Amino acid sequence: MAQKFIGLDLGTHEVKAVLVSAGLRTVQVLEVHEEAVVRGPQGDDSLEAAIEVAASVLRKRGWNHYPVGVVLPGGVGSYRVLRFPFGDPRRIAQAIAFEVEGQFPVPVEQLALDHLVVSGTRNLGQALVAAVRKEVIERVSVALEAEKLDIKSITVPPLALAQVLDAPAPAVADPAAAEGRIPVALVIDVGHRNSELVAVGPKGPVAARSLRRGGFHVTRAIESAYRLDAPAAEAKKQHEGVLPHPGATLGGDEARLAAVIAKAFEPLIREIEHTRLWLRAEVGCEVTVIRLVGGGSGIRGLAGYLGEQTGVAVEEARPRESSTLKKVEGRDWSGATAALGAAVAASRRPLIQLYKDAGSRGSEGNWLAERMSTLAAIGIAVLAFGALDTFAKLKAYELEEEAYAGELAASTKAVFGEEILDVGDLEAKLRAVEGGDITSLVASRSALDVLSAMIKVSSPKGPKPAMPAPGVEGEEGEEGAEGQPPTLTAFGAAATPGAGPTGTGPEGEPAGAPAAAGAASGDAGGITWDDELVFDQVEIRARKIELTASASASRLSAQSRLKRRLMTISCVSNVQEGKARDANDRKVFEMSIEHDCLFQSLEEEA
Repeated sequence: MAQKFIGLDLGTHEVKAVLVSAGLRTVQVLEVHEEAVVRGPQGDDSLEAAIEVAASVLRKRGWNHYPVGVVLPGGVGSYRVLRFPFGDPRRIAQAIAFEVEGQFPVPVEQLALDHLVVSGTRNLGQALVAAVRKEVIERVSVALEAEKLDIKSITVPPLALAQVLDAPAPAVADPAAAEGRIPVALVIDVGHRNSELVAVGPKGPVAARSLRRGGFHVTRAIESAYRLDAPAAEAKKQHEGVLPHPGATLGGDEARLAAVIAKAFEPLIREIEHTRLWLRAEVGCEVTVIRLVGGGSGIRGLAGYLGEQTGVAVEEARPRESSTLKKVEGRDWSGATAALGAAVAASRRPLIQLYKDAGSRGSEGNWLAERMSTLAAIGIAVLAFGALDTFAKLKAYELEEEAYAGELAASTKAVFGEEILDVGDLEAKLRAVEGGDITSLVASRSALDVLSAMIKVSSPKGPKPAMPAPGVEGEEGEEGAEGQPPTLTAFGAAATPGAGPTGTGPEGEPAGAPAAAGAASGDAGGITWDDELVFDQVEIRARKIELTASASASRLSAQSRLKRRLMTISCVSNVQEGKARDANDRKVFEMSIEHDCLFQSLEEEA
């Protein structure tokens, strides 16, 4: 025996109600009604106003004794896609409560949550979670129950749309370029204050979003541009609204209006692009078609404009006439699709159920009571195969337990150095370190400090020699007066050691000359100015430093001397030399340095 159900969409601009007749196999649409929500004294759209209009519609049409499925207004829901290393729906359901912690900006205790296990993607285990503040659910349920309505479900707009908009998406044009991504249809409900997005794959919805951008923002843009009041701007949008699109020739005021509306739609276009990229990178899906629905989608040229901006085919979203959903043809579903989804959800099973008291109240013509005989027959058939299924599952669980035991043994071996399979022993191990002193794990200095120490020990000693003056040779082997090697003053003139104040630096040293003999010829194997040592690339990690350096092509031993200098840093434990190569008349070499310098002293050893 068929029973009638109501789908209510509590929109901020309009309330939509759909009456359906549901049998055991099919759902037939009987009637669709839409009514505007009257704004409050401050001009604001409120949830209470939508509920009042909905109750009035049901009373006037004599529908208030039918079970009701409710769609909340856009913008009240928040959505997350969670991934798991397993695909079993029961295990995912058990893990959801732990995974949602910290995923939403309010404590989980304040949220009404439900999830849908996503299948048909390349990820192993995936769930779409919807969350709404409990106070919103309570406001809706209390108000509707006060009207003696039998609430069967409360859901959110994207999942109500997915309940009936399940047409498959076109295949990816270039499968090789798609890298195995699954084709999905991105359904966009352009509402009054919000736009709801749901990606529908081959086996149902895979992700959802709510964007705070809709027809209201277009109206506000027209108000500002044309200096109109809100009703006049809304009327202009409804009757004259247009967007630039392929094949359209716009001029005069029409072109100006199109530019205003296009500017208002820019944030929505940008978020649609972000959603496509996120679906591609995180969910492994490729949007191959965009389907538009909602009152805001009626602006002339929106489909063409959106297709031109995104490069994706855009079409109208419509429920499909099928063996299970009938009498949908010949109706305008631009605004009432979510209400139809709520009606189907109430008569069947909602994809997302946020009303936890559903089914706890008895009602006239209860769905379960009507189908008790059918359920009993199904139950007998299930019991007939139950024994065999139980044996198979027990065996599967045994194999799964063995696999987990092996994984636990390997993990505890890696962490604790021994295999721990007993839960009590493992908890004792964890408690032993839980309250320990972890300050030793915090680095006491930065990578910049380590780099500074490396530069310090690798720098040549003494001042840098001045460049030779023209005609003055300073190469090794050429002698100055009286057979002594010449030194250079700060002004580039040749000077003999001890030549007087103009040729000397501090403490009687020759100006511009090395401060010590080792500066020119090596300080116990140190780096000299002649090495022309340059650090080309330094990558400092927690326990290792990867260094690429270059030196003068004539200084073949620069790498070995640099190694000795780096080893004088107390926190450096080992330095591995790499093979040197010639590049641009220089010797380029790589070194790998093992260290503990982020945590230990950086002092240079004597």
